[in-house]
Amino acid sequence: MLGGMAEGRPNIPTDLKRAVLVEAGHRCAIPTCRQTPVDLAHITPWAKVREHTFENLIALCPTCHARFDRGEIDRKAMLQYKANLEIVNQRYTDTERQLLRVFLRQLEIDERFRKSIPPGAVLAIFEPKDEAQKRLREVIHIHRPMWWLIANLLDDELVRMGEPWAVAPDQSLKPLVLTDNGKDFIRRWASAQPL
Repeated sequence: MLGGMAEGRPNIPTDLKRAVLVEAGHRCAIPTCRQTPVDLAHITPWAKVREHTFENLIALCPTCHARFDRGEIDRKAMLQYKANLEIVNQRYTDTERQLLRVFLRQLEIDERFRKSIPPGAVLAIFEPKDEAQKRLREVIHIHRPMWWLIANLLDDELVRMGEPWAVAPDQSLKPLVLTDNGKDFIRRWASAQPL
């Protein structure tokens, strides 16, 4: 091994490297990570396949790459991350993917917060007082004329335009709410389940 690479192993061709990086947006392909810089990893080890192919390469940050090499992320999950990349990239725009990541972050923060509260703790300060306040926490506002930027998310019923109660004081903004289908989608996306 020289510098972590097997002797005699050819370099990954530049065009192939570029295609894999573009597929992942030059970020880690794991949706809950998305860090930079990235390495290219072979999903099935190079020593076994002895070739570089687009289908077998994925962009991973050094931390996720090391976790994959140690078996903390299994091969089945990595194959699903790769398959999900293709689905999400083909169907959704950069704006839509970013919006899904924002909603995912909100869900993760809310779930982590709820797990950190001891049983029986009083949540009066943190809990919304009514259903309208609860729904306001789950809303992202967009400018009304920009609905077309999220048309695929709307068509797939992953998000919906919110009710009038959630309209911000600025009437040019429209509330956008993650649906139950959307919650299920981003949880499956984040946990390497089929989409």
